[in-house]
Amino acid sequence: MILKITLVLFVFFIFFQFVYILYPLYAVKEKEKIKKLGNEKGVSIIIPAYNEEKVILNCLEGIRQLDYHNYEALFVNDGSTDQTLDVLHTHLDLQVTSTKLPTGKIPHEEVKEIYQSNLYPNIYVIDKKNGGKADALNAGTEYVAKEIVVTLDADSIMDSMSLHAINVSFENKEIVAAGGLVQIQQGYTGDLQKPNPIFSIKGLIRHQVLQYMTAFYLHKLTQAKLNSITVIAGAFGAFRKKALFDVDGYRRTVGEDMDITLKVHRLIKTNKNYKNNRLTFIPQAICYTECPENFRELYNQRIRWQKAFVDCIFHFRKSFFRKLGFSPSFFLLFDSLFFGTINAYPTILIPVTLLFNQDNYIVAAGLFSVATFLAIYQGIVTLVVSRRFGIIYSKKQLPRVLFFIPLEAISYRLLGLLFVTTGTLLYFKNKNSWYVSKRVGTKEQALLLEKKAV
Repeated sequence: MILKITLVLFVFFIFFQFVYILYPLYAVKEKEKIKKLGNEKGVSIIIPAYNEEKVILNCLEGIRQLDYHNYEALFVNDGSTDQTLDVLHTHLDLQVTSTKLPTGKIPHEEVKEIYQSNLYPNIYVIDKKNGGKADALNAGTEYVAKEIVVTLDADSIMDSMSLHAINVSFENKEIVAAGGLVQIQQGYTGDLQKPNPIFSIKGLIRHQVLQYMTAFYLHKLTQAKLNSITVIAGAFGAFRKKALFDVDGYRRTVGEDMDITLKVHRLIKTNKNYKNNRLTFIPQAICYTECPENFRELYNQRIRWQKAFVDCIFHFRKSFFRKLGFSPSFFLLFDSLFFGTINAYPTILIPVTLLFNQDNYIVAAGLFSVATFLAIYQGIVTLVVSRRFGIIYSKKQLPRVLFFIPLEAISYRLLGLLFVTTGTLLYFKNKNSWYVSKRVGTKEQALLLEKKAV
């Protein structure tokens, strides 16, 4: 019985994977050059920061090197207990300012002080009591002055042309929110102006590099086309400020990024002022983020992600289809819930059922073979599509990637079953607890800033 259920779900899973593969493969021809429009929309960048002393300077350097003029950056120190605030004081020459005033629309923990940089007047620091990432984002939203709000993780570094790509996308009045492309920082070397992809890195990091590239170059591109984006990555997203106020900001939850994405979908479906609006994905808007470097950190991160997913399923359970729209509801329930989560349980039980019914060995071997072939094919298509966007591995690095793709398909990728099943169970045990990832930020592992801005 378990094998029959798995077989039915597996067929639908294959269908979704082919959709994710074929659309980007045939729709993406070559990278479009980023346009610099004469009219730069105002952009406010919010960077929530909690104990980020090891990585905050890389993020700051990325902000400083942006090829854009009409922007401001707000670092929100969310009650850090390390030297995060001191580092910002030292490198920004901060002074207390009274020029920033809140709107009073979104509640958040108390703001203790607001600083402005003497060196870079468009950079501010909001020092507040600890309230969590969602609360820090709400505080930042209260003080932004620009039309477009970009959210950026403190361990992420923006590409210098990213805001131009966002500016072009938001020229379309129908775009209310957009996700940027997130790359693994440890998978690049060089400087911020010309980062070079490398693959001479640890296996666990290689796995995440491929995973991120697949998630964005295949999945996000397809979901954007089908109007079914269910999560704008918290590491790098863009929203119209008015929409953030109209959804009452971020909910305090373990998965604030998926939650705010679904709240925007609900706003579009239920508010006549947003009737023709939609979400999109901007592959030219790139940021580089630090990934876990050992199994324990990766496990904790993915458990948190799965808890966030389950939490949103329950929180929005009465909104599917009618208030969220068909496409995001369909992909969230069928692709993510049924095929991504529920199907994991009968899959991990297959070895047990084979002990009692050896006649199913051929079926099990067939499923595994098809899944492995599909994973390898997906990895190769990811390379092809990412190359069209300018991610080109050198002749020395490319063989390492090609050799790792089949290895990853039968090893690291299986970790997903562990993360999904365990994370779901742990949600019901304690849905509100989650682990804060430890930052590495070492010179050898970060995207090196070899050419500093003048």
